Amino acid sequence: MAGKILGSVLIVAACFCMGYRLSIREKLRLDELIFFKSAILKIMSELEHNRATFCEALKASVDVEENDIFSSVYNAVKNNNAIKTAWKYAFEENSDNCYMSREDIDRLALTGEGFNSSDIALQKKYVANSVEYINSQEEIIKSKLERDKKVYRSVSVTIGLFIVLLLL
Repeated sequence: MAGKILGSVLIVAACFCMGYRLSIREKLRLDELIFFKSAILKIMSELEHNRATFCEALKASVDVEENDIFSSVYNAVKNNNAIKTAWKYAFEENSDNCYMSREDIDRLALTGEGFNSSDIALQKKYVANSVEYINSQEEIIKSKLERDKKVYRSVSVTIGLFIVLLLL
């Protein structure tokens, strides 16, 4: 009898943990998008005001060791690859290791095309498009976040209880 109770508790706890994991995925995606927005704005600021090279601006703006995408971009540009190519492949290589959606990665990978240009106005345009996209996603995620969190957790516990009832 104690084994059944312990098993039931473990099933419900496991289902709750799965629901919790699903509920925080969007929060982690939001955090990554906000970090990315902050990073590209800092890079743009360094390029515009300090007239730094892209490598210098990236190194001064972002802790490249802390983020796989920016680390890949930095290393590729440092090894004389084009910014556009380095930026695109860094996103494609590290897409499995981040919480951003495929659409996020595709849209934000286009920012590298702007940084590839030496024209500040064109760079600003690409950065503004990326920031606008991130802001729109931020609003969408924040509106859905609290509702989805409750749904994931309650549905997962309900499924856990249903499994327990089937097994008993």
